[in-house]
Amino acid sequence: MISDADAEIKQAASEDARELEVDSHATGPYPAGTRISRPNRPTRMFNLRLTEDQFKDLEDAADRRHLPVSTMARAWLLERLDEERTSS
Repeated sequence: MISDADAEIKQAASEDARELEVDSHATGPYPAGTRISRPNRPTRMFNLRLTEDQFKDLEDAADRRHLPVSTMARAWLLERLDEERTSS
């Protein structure tokens, strides 16, 4: 049996999906602040050592944002690289 709240959530999700489908073939410019990534470029990996406490802090930050730990770490590293690049 579906509750009223579940039915409302299902209806809202359906409406969101329809709106996204309408815009899925948009050819206009990207919104301001959009970053284009090129996921098929060659990448490099490196290992990073953290203490248990440091890793826990990173894990907690990622959990609060509903992100994998590696995504959180990469985002912070890339933000810092951007700051370094623009401050030079």
